[in-house]
Amino acid sequence: MNFNEFEEILLSNNIYNILKQKQNELFELIPELKECDGFNQNNKWHIYDVFEHILHVVMEVDNNKCLRLAALFHDIGKPFTYTEDENLVGHFYNHWNKSMEIFKKYQDEFNLTNEEKKLITNLIYYHDLNTKIINQEQLNELINNLGFDNINLLFSLKRADLLAQSQEFHKLIDLIDSEEQRLIKLNKF
Repeated sequence: MNFNEFEEILLSNNIYNILKQKQNELFELIPELKECDGFNQNNKWHIYDVFEHILHVVMEVDNNKCLRLAALFHDIGKPFTYTEDENLVGHFYNHWNKSMEIFKKYQDEFNLTNEEKKLITNLIYYHDLNTKIINQEQLNELINNLGFDNINLLFSLKRADLLAQSQEFHKLIDLIDSEEQRLIKLNKF
């Protein structure tokens, strides 16, 4: 598989199954994904290893090239930032920074405009942002970096990320929806 073939796969309707079938080729293309395969997250939020989680997020987002690339890379940095606390619970502090770094390593392999590269990088960076505590200044920074028209993409990624976690937390989807509406209203004033 090369990057052009991968881009075609990225927009497939049956993306999860195709990526599973071609996972060894995908690992050759993006070796950091191999590090995610079998990497246990060791916390109550996650029922999948990092690679399975990533595939489920890619499957759950809308069929949009930028969104699917952001989903593919959003947690790719987790194995490189893993720590455990005294209770052996896994944490991935600032994993989004490592994930962005890895995406930037490959971004020129994809047929992306500079705007698309910036969008994907910002979706990766903000995917774990706790929007419940965001103030107007932080919202302005988010809008400046992401663009108001792309807020829906961020929340699509956040919803997919949650749905690829333990079902116990799926009830939080309503909070994500209400936060999206709150931020949209905040930005209008």
